Amino acid sequence: MAHRGASFHAPENTRAAFLKAYELAADGIETDLQLTADGEIVIHHNYYIDNTSNGRGAIALMRTEELKKYDFGSYKGAAFAGERILTLQELLPILKDMEIINLELKSHLDKQVDFAGKVLEAVRESGLADRVIYSSFDARLLGELKKKDASCRVGLLTFHQKMQGLLREFSAVFASKYPVQDVKTLLERAGETKTLTELVDSLPYRPDYLHPDYHSVLEDPALVGEMHARGIGVNPYTCDDPEEMRALAQAGCDGIITNRPDLAARSVRGDFAGR
Repeated sequence: MAHRGASFHAPENTRAAFLKAYELAADGIETDLQLTADGEIVIHHNYYIDNTSNGRGAIALMRTEELKKYDFGSYKGAAFAGERILTLQELLPILKDMEIINLELKSHLDKQVDFAGKVLEAVRESGLADRVIYSSFDARLLGELKKKDASCRVGLLTFHQKMQGLLREFSAVFASKYPVQDVKTLLERAGETKTLTELVDSLPYRPDYLHPDYHSVLEDPALVGEMHARGIGVNPYTCDDPEEMRALAQAGCDGIITNRPDLAARSVRGDFAGR
């Protein structure tokens, strides 16, 4: 799966990147969904557009019409000048010939908005629901998707376990600077440590896939078997090294999310044949 499209070769999450993914023989793509101030679903990874456009600001505070004014391609080179941010409705027809469409839902800042419902409706209207895996680091959001459509496939994204200490500290810093309703609960939950298997087993639903940082699999290849025993596929992210890709394939992973689908196609396509 081409991460944010073929983002090594073209500006991430743009039409150019998704078309390049076809050219490089990717089986699918991974991309990111965010909600604008006027409730539109747009394709972008960061909450702010500063790093990938000639504009500045938070997507949640901007209307689609405003976002469309900015250039999201030139940061990658003059050849990509004029690339505009895509809406989900614009993206899905581009992906109609992709085998896998991995839509990552970013946690929306306004929890009153039915983000899950909006995404499901757009995908249903496209006729591509059978190609889609919905992924998120937000287990609650994946649970909402499952409640609304039990047949949809969801993939739980997880950070590399070594990130847990950093995230604990970040939670404390956040609570010290901004109003938090329940500081005690925030700090206690941030302090929880679980193996990935324990995390999956603790959920009130069964995810269809686990999408771990690929180092988690390299350090513990048995993780794949533990997930498969639960009927859960494993698609690690974001591996760009051919030798490490081969190690992931040999561990039994179902797919690989990569910035370099060209290298993956040459290195491990045969290992995934028939899966």
